[in-house]
Amino acid sequence: MDLKIGESKMEIEVSKKESFIRQILKREWEFFQNVHHTEGRAECQDNPQEFEIMRRSQWETLPDEILESYLEDLILAKHRGENIVQDKYARMMKYSSPKEYEIIKGYLPEISQEKEELVQKIVEIYLHWEEEIIKKYPKVTSKGRPLYSKYDTPNYTSIETYLKGELSSYSVKTLKLYYEYIQSCVANKVNLAENNLENIVLEKGYKTIDEAEKSL
Repeated sequence: MDLKIGESKMEIEVSKKESFIRQILKREWEFFQNVHHTEGRAECQDNPQEFEIMRRSQWETLPDEILESYLEDLILAKHRGENIVQDKYARMMKYSSPKEYEIIKGYLPEISQEKEELVQKIVEIYLHWEEEIIKKYPKVTSKGRPLYSKYDTPNYTSIETYLKGELSSYSVKTLKLYYEYIQSCVANKVNLAENNLENIVLEKGYKTIDEAEKSL
């Protein structure tokens, strides 16, 4: 009897998380469709399957509390008439296209010092995790973005730049929850970047990251 009760609770928790993720993906995709690039529509904007794999893999690594807070960010942004996904990509241009960024930066919402500090703290931890998985899975990770902003080009941004743009689009409330969570992950020796990568390779049809690494 106890087992059945436990299973029921687990099912409720999973369905709640899945509900948050589905709502997030729907709203992000809508925003993403309205991102305007200087060189026209990007190829990835016409690939909903790849979009879902990459975004879902990230959101599945996070607890309900953060997902709910970020979903609230998306809902409030729409009410304000803001496209926070567009803002994310615009902020990446600070590193990948600095001249163009100088032209558009005045149109972006201001970022508080508190938000900047939270973003920097999270990026620092996440880059350390990324360094670990690059050493552990060099072939798989070589298929992705370069790690540092110094390797940015106008057409290809690094993990560091992407993270800064992504996190800057979150509210301070969401960032605080995120920072608290990744601190607990560090304390428990959990690497969220590796968990994210594992989710991606599972979605691509592999059983483990090791299997994906050996196939390359």
